Amino acid sequence: MGDTKEDISLAYAYPLCKVTDMPDDMRTEAMEATVTADLLDKKFGAPFNVVIGEDYSYCCTHQENSMLLMFTNGNVAALIWRTVASFG
Repeated sequence: MGDTKEDISLAYAYPLCKVTDMPDDMRTEAMEATVTADLLDKKFGAPFNVVIGEDYSYCCTHQENSMLLMFTNGNVAALIWRTVASFG
């Protein structure tokens, strides 16, 4: 395998977890959330943010028509929002 641009981009085609102390199932969910934010960035423009968890409050500045708060399994919340890129 040579050092071509194609080889380098293929090496970074998937998420790479370098350090974690999370259990496997939690790590998988966290990495999927990161991929979700990345996919939203690519499809609709950056920067999107994703927070998943239980028992948290939030206050965020976001662009209009770009915030989602949903619950799954009764008490697990997912908050997704697109931050304002600039205040100009």
